[in-house]
Amino acid sequence: MILTTKVAWIGTVVRVFLGGIIGWAGIVKIHNPEAFIKIVKAYDLLPEGLVVIWGIFLPWIELVTGLFLFSGLWHKSAVLSSSGLFLLFAVAVSINILRGADIACGCFGFNDTNLYVVLLQDLVFLLCCCFLFFFKSTPYSLDHLLSTSRNAELS
Repeated sequence: MILTTKVAWIGTVVRVFLGGIIGWAGIVKIHNPEAFIKIVKAYDLLPEGLVVIWGIFLPWIELVTGLFLFSGLWHKSAVLSSSGLFLLFAVAVSINILRGADIACGCFGFNDTNLYVVLLQDLVFLLCCCFLFFFKSTPYSLDHLLSTSRNAELS
């Protein structure tokens, strides 16, 4: 897909922004796993045995996904992973909105947030991921740097 320079730069900004958002969300949760595990339990979506496992591993998945997206390494995999996360979050929030639950979202800390705003935010981020999916790489990404250096070696 041939992209204009302006669209490629917009893709770079979106990629770096989303990578920062996902990475930051993971870091916040890693620093206080007990509080995040309580939020996972409050969502009431997982069997008791999986709550602690999910509460411990999800922040690390977010951090790694955020780092890959931010750096632009393995662009497609990072975009698919972040899309899956945002879709999962949107579904979890939607279920709790339908239940009428009054819980903290657990997104970037542990404060109470309007779940409707959180749902909208997750859907906007998911749309941004859909936009990024159509890029092979973006300027100032490790994928772009690696493909450029490989092409230079071949010529």
